[in-house]
Amino acid sequence: MTSDDGLPDLMVGGDLLTGHPPADRPRRHGRVTLAVAAAAIGLALVGSFFLRQQRATDPVAARQVSAQETPAETPSTLAWLSALVARDGTSVTVYAGTSAECEELVQPQAAVVEQDDTRVVIAVKARTVSASDCTTSGGAIPLVVSLPEPLGDRVLRDAATAVPPPTYFERDLPGLSSDKRWSPHPGQWASTDDGWFQGYNGPGGSHLLAAARPTAEAGRPATVGTLTIGARKGVISGGAEGSWTLWWAAGEVTYSLRLTPAEGSTFTLAQFKREMGRLHWD
Repeated sequence: MTSDDGLPDLMVGGDLLTGHPPADRPRRHGRVTLAVAAAAIGLALVGSFFLRQQRATDPVAARQVSAQETPAETPSTLAWLSALVARDGTSVTVYAGTSAECEELVQPQAAVVEQDDTRVVIAVKARTVSASDCTTSGGAIPLVVSLPEPLGDRVLRDAATAVPPPTYFERDLPGLSSDKRWSPHPGQWASTDDGWFQGYNGPGGSHLLAAARPTAEAGRPATVGTLTIGARKGVISGGAEGSWTLWWAAGEVTYSLRLTPAEGSTFTLAQFKREMGRLHWD
């Protein structure tokens, strides 16, 4: 480094010696102080810039901004598929879902929104989002609604469509919930299916499937026998090489019970009738 007069500056013992007279030192010291202050301000500005950049790219900060700036989506009123009325008539389970592929409902809720002497209107509300796991989405979700008084002869209607979806009644089924020989197990069907199903594990590894469907949609194999159940008469299909099914109608609904023996076992027609007769029919 050279001084203003072109002579080299010399470093001796930490002091910078130049060709300038001693009187020039205060002016150079002032220039050095200003340079240091300017550098400090520059570093502060650069640090502030990088801090803002880090906050903009930080996922936690981004989630906080998003949560503050994006309001929660309002639940929509959705159509429900079918309903099952409990034996006491005051509890109704409606089944809802989304027909879109790989979507699911968030916090679905069902409630009575209107009722009179002829109808009870139930609304299902939920938010629809992309499913976290498409392999487990698309199932019918049961939602229980309590009525202030028994449904009786009133019609259940859907608030979203104003029409009565298929409605099934436990009173038209045998009392399997009170039969200790049969244990219900969780099951699910497609959210586009307006039927109703419930499986039971039974004695010796046997399995019983209770089902209901609008009669107009029900398909029934050839009849191989008949059986009186309570006040109704049912027909039987199937065979000893597989399973037997008992069918009966109530109103516009067809109900069925399919009995499947344990693996490696069989039921004769007489055994099947005997098992059906042991159920609690109203």
